[in-house]
Amino acid sequence: MTNKEFKYKPTKAFWKIHKLIEDGLPKFKDNEQKVFIIQGGQGAGKTIAILMLLIDYMEQTKSEITICSAQLSKLKDTALNDYIKIRQDFNLFDDKHFNKSESSYKYKAGHFTEFLGLDKADVGKGRRRRIVYINEVNKITLQQYTDITARADIVLMDFNPDARFFAHDLINEFNFISLTYLDNEYLSENEIRNILAYKSKGYDEEGNIINEYWANKWRIYGLGEIGGVEGRIFNWKPISYADYLRIDKTPIYTCDWGTVDPLAIGEMKYSDGKLYNHELNYMSENEWRQRLTATDLKQISGRNNDGFITWLFERLNIPKNAVIVCDSNRPNKILSLRKAGWNYAIAVDGNSKAILDGIGLLQNLDVYYTSTSVNIANEQNEYCWATDRFAIQLEKPEDRNNHHMDRIRYGAKYYEKKGIIRKV
Repeated sequence: MTNKEFKYKPTKAFWKIHKLIEDGLPKFKDNEQKVFIIQGGQGAGKTIAILMLLIDYMEQTKSEITICSAQLSKLKDTALNDYIKIRQDFNLFDDKHFNKSESSYKYKAGHFTEFLGLDKADVGKGRRRRIVYINEVNKITLQQYTDITARADIVLMDFNPDARFFAHDLINEFNFISLTYLDNEYLSENEIRNILAYKSKGYDEEGNIINEYWANKWRIYGLGEIGGVEGRIFNWKPISYADYLRIDKTPIYTCDWGTVDPLAIGEMKYSDGKLYNHELNYMSENEWRQRLTATDLKQISGRNNDGFITWLFERLNIPKNAVIVCDSNRPNKILSLRKAGWNYAIAVDGNSKAILDGIGLLQNLDVYYTSTSVNIANEQNEYCWATDRFAIQLEKPEDRNNHHMDRIRYGAKYYEKKGIIRKV
């Protein structure tokens, strides 16, 4: 039987997920739980691809696999139904192995694929299994996630990115992928038209937003990006860290101080109207100090009044000859950097006019961030215009979700002042 005779065929999404897992497994530490996060838009074929991979794995290894979601009734109508159809299509379905009342497919004790709804208290808690796959993981709580995955070797999860949630905190440089309808070459023309309708309803021909609701739909279900909130200021795009490294420009470094709030530090590159960003630090100074040993703290305090800052910049491998653009409200820290050899540490103004000017500058640039920069992704998604008590939008941003936003603004203004970015 040739591949073309099957209804269910491997898609681009299938092979991308396969490669993600194959390449990622060796990169985890010994005895470390292997977690893979598959984000994607409508029609990407995430669930079908993962089910095909799990069926193949089950046939080869006869392992213990749990497939779960927020509600068992919906799981039966979707993933379980698809699972049975795929097995039937591949001539791998046998009634004697399928237990309808238990929603499971078993070969023998310890060799099974089970389907569980996490809406039932204590379901599946504490049991060891080789793989747990959570369908629509954004519909469950962090506690439910922790309970069901506690003794799993491998965890797979998929979701439409309606908003940022706990799974985004689990992303590292090798366990995450974002897919779109373009990764499913077998998607019907009708469904493609429906997806593209989000874009046409949300944007004009020049790419300007004409309807925030439909524009948000397009970002989530068309582009597979994290959905935005009302009054969102920026809509930036992710790139891989490898692509960032290939940009042949000398980076500058930017910093927004934070003792209790996040201490945001990152790299920036500018090239031909495009601004690229990579996150280096988001932990506050207090958070760092709580994690350091007594010996580390003693060494830091022996340097100077701001020894922590010079210690952190050394830890982040920031070159001494680099331009460092900093928040002006901590002049002693900037002086400490200069005394320690970072001679190009400079301050920028952060008054309200400078904020609005910087926002305007960034809105006229194509801005990107590396896919591992989860805090940049989160902030640019939730950075919004402030409103008054009548929900009328004000001409200033909310004073939150702004630590990376501020430092990126500092860097953009530096590039503009130097004439690298022309005034717009």
